[in-house]
This record gives sequence, C-alpha cells and structure tokens, in this order.
Amino acid sequence: MTHKLAADFASEWQTLHHSHEKYEHFALLIKLFAVALTLIAFMFTLSTLLILSLLAVLWLQEGIWKTFQARASERIEYIEQALCKQQTSEHQAFAFQFYSQWTDNRPATRALMTSYINNALKPTVIYPYLPLMLVVLFS
Repeated sequence: MTHKLAADFASEWQTLHHSHEKYEHFALLIKLFAVALTLIAFMFTLSTLLILSLLAVLWLQEGIWKTFQARASERIEYIEQALCKQQTSEHQAFAFQFYSQWTDNRPATRALMTSYINNALKPTVIYPYLPLMLVVLFS
C-alpha cells in the first residue's frame, strides 16, 4: 500500500469516525425526545394508543438511524482491515469508496427491514422505549 493511499484511508477513517459519533449523539436526542414526549403526553392526558404509537415511531426511527450507523461502521472496519493488512497493489482497496460501498452493500427491502428491526431490538436502542411503553400501559 502506498503512503498516499494509506493517508487517504486515514483521512476517510477520521471523517467516518466523526460521522459515526454524530449518529450516536442524535440517537441520544431521539431517546431524550421520547422521554419528553411521554411526559408531555401524560400532562395533556393523551390516549394510551396515541402515546404508544408515537413511541413506536421514535423507536423504529432510532432503529433506522442505528442501521445507517452500522453501515458506516462496516466501511470503517473495512478501512481498518485494509490498513492493517498493508495489501499489495494486486489486491489493493481504494479510499473514498464509502458511498459506492454503501450502495453495493444495501440489502434488498426485506433484509433491510430485518436489519432495522434487529437494530431496534438491541438493548442500547430498546431503552428507553420499552420502559416508557410499559409505564404508559400500566399507569
């Protein structure tokens, strides 16, 4: 791997890492909004079904958001592997392929929906939605 290519990979890695961290910050904002929404919904005595529906929408939105983050992570890991292996020019990977790799790796609709659901069910995503929904149901 040439020094220029390694520098390009390093630059791309830094950019993607920064984006990855932004995804995490916005996921936290979605969670905080869900908590605030639930409190406001209780204050205005909105229907249980409406509150649960709004929480479900936010939960799925975070699952989708985390799916985007996971796809960025895949490219970061790819870059890390390429840098680590110091590939020969014959099997050389190229920097600045994030969006083309994103498109190439986008699963079909059913697999994409499965990915959204799988990410939504991760413990770091399911919280606070499931506890909030339980509070709404049992209050």
